[in-house]
Amino acid sequence: MRNINKSLLIIIVSALLVGCAHWTSQPVQESGGMVVAAHPVAAEFGYEILLSGGNAIDAAVATAIALGVVEPHASGFGGGGGMLIYLDDTKKLTYINYYPRASTLIPEYFDSKQDGQSAKAVLVPGTVSGLSMALEKYGTMSWQEILERSIEKLRQGFVVDDHFNKVILDSYEILTDYPETEAIFLNEMMPYEVGDTLVNEHALHTLRMLANEGPRAFYTGEIADSIVAVMVRQDGLIRKADLESYQAIEMAPVSSDYRNHHIVSSAPPQSGVTLLEILNILEQKNLSEMGIYYEHDSTLHLMAEAIKVGYADRREYLGDPAFSEVPVSTLSNDDYARNRFEAINMGALSNSDSTATSPGSIDTFKGEPRDDPNGSTTHISVIDKDGNAVSLTQTISYYWGSGISVGGFLLNNAMTSFSRNDGPNSIASGKQPRSTISPSFIFKDKQLYAVVGTPGGGRIPGTMTEVVTSLIDFGANAEQANNAPRFHSTDNSQKLRVESRFDQALLDQLRLKGHVIETMDDMDSYFGGVHLIVIDPETGELQGAADPRRSGVVVGK
Repeated sequence: MRNINKSLLIIIVSALLVGCAHWTSQPVQESGGMVVAAHPVAAEFGYEILLSGGNAIDAAVATAIALGVVEPHASGFGGGGGMLIYLDDTKKLTYINYYPRASTLIPEYFDSKQDGQSAKAVLVPGTVSGLSMALEKYGTMSWQEILERSIEKLRQGFVVDDHFNKVILDSYEILTDYPETEAIFLNEMMPYEVGDTLVNEHALHTLRMLANEGPRAFYTGEIADSIVAVMVRQDGLIRKADLESYQAIEMAPVSSDYRNHHIVSSAPPQSGVTLLEILNILEQKNLSEMGIYYEHDSTLHLMAEAIKVGYADRREYLGDPAFSEVPVSTLSNDDYARNRFEAINMGALSNSDSTATSPGSIDTFKGEPRDDPNGSTTHISVIDKDGNAVSLTQTISYYWGSGISVGGFLLNNAMTSFSRNDGPNSIASGKQPRSTISPSFIFKDKQLYAVVGTPGGGRIPGTMTEVVTSLIDFGANAEQANNAPRFHSTDNSQKLRVESRFDQALLDQLRLKGHVIETMDDMDSYFGGVHLIVIDPETGELQGAADPRRSGVVVGK
């Protein structure tokens, strides 16, 4: 009874704090802006930064730091990600890529199943470098101020909710494999219960060091020494020189038009170009006339097949542009999309004869993609009172990353994102693996219309496609787009995973086209955790939506 009462109290207090857990609207001209993130403590902190005069970049950095503590299984200083930035006064768009990077030492052989949650899987973390770069170049607050305020916000710990409790229960074995991880995230060898408070003193100590010594202390100081010590002790590959040489990369984002909207997304080796290609393929048909995908089997079939084509091209061509040429302009242009659309059979599944002629011949069913079912990662969407915006996705790869903790933060296992073959995503010293993260903006009539992104592992480009088409083709508002039933398809598979809310008659029609249906839960976290802000183009009203599949909240007044 004690835990039930505490849980009810938490829910009531959180609802009072954030106004509405999953959806809210406010005119941007009359508000301090809006933050949508995966935990109420982090989202509230980001909004507090906005109210105190910070801009969207300040708020996004603060939210990301807090999430590393209160949602530690999904992201943190031991991982990496990407931040898409829009500055309204200058109309500047830029992307900061801070994904993990391979060390100088690389394994002769790496098996994701055998080594996936071990020191061998850890790449050089980029989060501190990326967040500090964004803050220094485009924020209004100092690194020290953000860190000191983070410590004040987090020093009392956070209350364990149902989602975090379930993640611990599902991952109990990996938590017991490493003593520091066990000490932080288990309560005397037992999972923290819903309603318990977890205080991560190790993380607070790291935050204090970084506040006092600056962000480079992560890569050159005591923290770096601790990371290297763990790597040497457990046969990991990172050494001090790898940490010292890490720098986040600022780069131009990718973009393309879709039905009188302009989509801007993450540059390679992240997967914004895959999202653009899928949308360009879908633009060859009038989806609004065909009908929304969760009511019309022909629409869902087309979308599933377009997603497969995008995924096939992603595996064939997408990699670190510092190591191989990525044909972004080809993959995101209309002529290529038309060519790829013509390979789709509207009456049945595509087959191995479905190939492209440019930029090369692509077998839609080539190779075996990894489909990590836990779909970790986190996403933050922010708009400030001046119309500046951030779409930020960051990760430690799997839930709990490698399982290894240093300084209160989990180290990533991003080595699992490399491919075994010798293609553009093969392992190499100093190389970034490709990632599905696709933080994005949508513009309408040259004005910012939506900030959107999601976690979800291999489902991210598909989930993003479903949300974007719901908004643009079917006139959904933020809440409707986020609550709509979801599906997932990928190349090299006849399997179509769907949430259980799809009508059985529609699924029967898809089976006749050759799809092998696998039904998931009605609101399944497998399909991501979309965090979305839509701006009404006429009134300027902000509509925020946090995905009900996870623990996200909208904070904005």
